[in-house]
Amino acid sequence: MNPIWMRSFVAMNASFNHKILGAVLGGFGMFLAAALPGAPSALARELTDATGVQVALVDRPSRVVTLIPSLGELAAEVLGEDLERIVGVSEYTDYPPAIAAAGKRVTSIGPYTRVDLEKILALKPDLVLASTDGNSRDQIQHLRELKIPVVVVKTESLGDVESAMRLVADAIGSSERGRAISGQFAAGLARIRARGGELVKSRARPLKVLLQLDDRPLVVVGKKSFLHDALGVVGAENIYGDAGAGYPRPALEDVIRRNPDVIVVIGMGGNAGPFKVMASRWEKFPSLSAVKNKRIRVVDGDSLTRPTLRLLEGLSLLERALR
Repeated sequence: MNPIWMRSFVAMNASFNHKILGAVLGGFGMFLAAALPGAPSALARELTDATGVQVALVDRPSRVVTLIPSLGELAAEVLGEDLERIVGVSEYTDYPPAIAAAGKRVTSIGPYTRVDLEKILALKPDLVLASTDGNSRDQIQHLRELKIPVVVVKTESLGDVESAMRLVADAIGSSERGRAISGQFAAGLARIRARGGELVKSRARPLKVLLQLDDRPLVVVGKKSFLHDALGVVGAENIYGDAGAGYPRPALEDVIRRNPDVIVVIGMGGNAGPFKVMASRWEKFPSLSAVKNKRIRVVDGDSLTRPTLRLLEGLSLLERALR
């Protein structure tokens, strides 16, 4: 589970049985596939997704379902005023406001960690957009077995994010728009990276930063996350850049040993209160440089944690937090 969103779902039933779901879908699979008039019948093209799978698609998908909030946002960026083509989104897909305002027209298919497959099938999608950063491989496979076209993106790095923008646009049938969005994103990154480079020159060494997502248990940002790249862009060093995982769970003693200059707690949902409490718990460790120098920050993560064009806003917030 991707800890960027896991705090929203701690109340979910952890004992949900994957095998029972698989058996149910397997038993009715042929019936459901046959009953899906929305399943593509006149496939016009093939597209290779980020996992190397070739996906057969219609030219202009008219019933799009997105399985993670960032993909709902990215699909909306591509579609512009043509948002009626999005018929289903995952829980907490709240940006742009037009999607949130769509209300009953757009169906919520549940939290991205465990989407409701029956709801997705009932929507008769001709395109489902999924991510390796959180969506269940088993659920993606079930949808593919039922002949639903699923295009999967990857966002482990900022380069992946640019590729995901183009891939989503290609899947939707708006390649030119995808190139424009990814170009805008690349130009914005270049400007921020230039400022980060100047910051590095002005210091004896880069700031050592801990990016924190949770503290019970402690979850931080590791190398296989675009947020690791984000720190490099703004001229800082991730103290867990040597961790192979995207979101490692280090021991508190290890954080103290690495001694970050700055600790940035990434908040969610527009409510900073709980995250300020989380940040205040570091005061128990006065030997940490970040505590001694009063450099513990809370950053609103809604823009920073979604790999879309809005990430540029998040990077600007991160820049300010590190000043």
